[in-house]
Amino acid sequence: MPYIIDGNNLIGSSPDIKIEDIDGREKIIALAEKFQSRKKNNVLLVFDGEPKNAAYENAINNKFKVIYPRYGMSADEVIKNILDEYNNFKDVILISSDRELKTFAKKKGAKTINSIEFYYELKRSYKIANKAEKNNKKIDVEVSTNEVDHWMKVFTDSK
Repeated sequence: MPYIIDGNNLIGSSPDIKIEDIDGREKIIALAEKFQSRKKNNVLLVFDGEPKNAAYENAINNKFKVIYPRYGMSADEVIKNILDEYNNFKDVILISSDRELKTFAKKKGAKTINSIEFYYELKRSYKIANKAEKNNKKIDVEVSTNEVDHWMKVFTDSK
């Protein structure tokens, strides 16, 4: 189930990230990346404006892509073009609070989620992923060859 995210709309809906923030897009990308890695769904994150030190299409991984519209196009137009490419819309989820985009998506049969609701889902996914990463760091199951050699000596010398 692919998620198509109206990036600037999501930033505009978030209570703690502002569109004026220099690293606002990077914060949303980081949140969306954690969400995608947890859910394993395809994610297309579309921002208005020029990319900062990035290509117009930047693949974060094989299931997560950040897209910026070409000169003269808006993110809304890019999103509509992306939606037009799908055949099975009941599996597509549009993340936006833009009425026109939501109406366009719903007419095609896609599901929609308001940006503010999805933002809290992103934050929840981010916290869950960070806890899992911390727990994985705490558990060091790797044993070095020096440790193996040491314990082999301990157990073989005691006989």
